[in-house]
Amino acid sequence: IELTAHDCLLMPLVGFDAKGNRLGMGGGFYDRALAFIARRPPPRKRPLLVGVAHSCQELEQLPHEPWDVPLDIIVTERELIRPRR
Repeated sequence: IELTAHDCLLMPLVGFDAKGNRLGMGGGFYDRALAFIARRPPPRKRPLLVGVAHSCQELEQLPHEPWDVPLDIIVTERELIRPRR
């Protein structure tokens, strides 16, 4: 099934910031799988990208690269965060 067929993708996080940048396991798997989001011109159908983490994993700021795909929502045990862009 293509990723565009999904409504929502849950992604485990190692760390995240309030802008929706995420820190994963360092393999780049999610960014490569989600590269179609950056390549497609709007309007585009794409899944909602939801990061799942503990609140203690929030960092003030994470570095990000042009190919990084930011999260739409982050869910922790304390809150639902809608990233500021």
